Amino acid sequence: MKKLSLLFVILAIASGLSAFAQNEKCLAFSNHIIKDAQGEILKQAVDYNDAYFIKAEVPSTYTIETIKTICDTNAVNKKVSFNWRLNSDRNQEKEYLINGKKVLITYYPQDKFLYFEFPKE
Repeated sequence: MKKLSLLFVILAIASGLSAFAQNEKCLAFSNHIIKDAQGEILKQAVDYNDAYFIKAEVPSTYTIETIKTICDTNAVNKKVSFNWRLNSDRNQEKEYLINGKKVLITYYPQDKFLYFEFPKE
């Protein structure tokens, strides 16, 4: 019985570390894009949907095509849930899969910022 309990504890710890490692990959992916876009992080937090988000300002001279190129270049070996499209607010968005986790990137051209959202765990 003790061996079985120990096995469950080890599995729980391993799955927690795996979720943390995946989250770190989503964070690293987002940070690479921000760095390449010469952006500045304005806010990082957990939102009301219990998802992690990053809001970053990009240079005002960047066009949507520049942003798309930077994002797609960083995601060259990543799976894509859907290609760039207009969301309900008429902003461009695209969703990438990083080790099974969805990272949604939205570009707000009027405000010149990128918004990244992915699951907290």
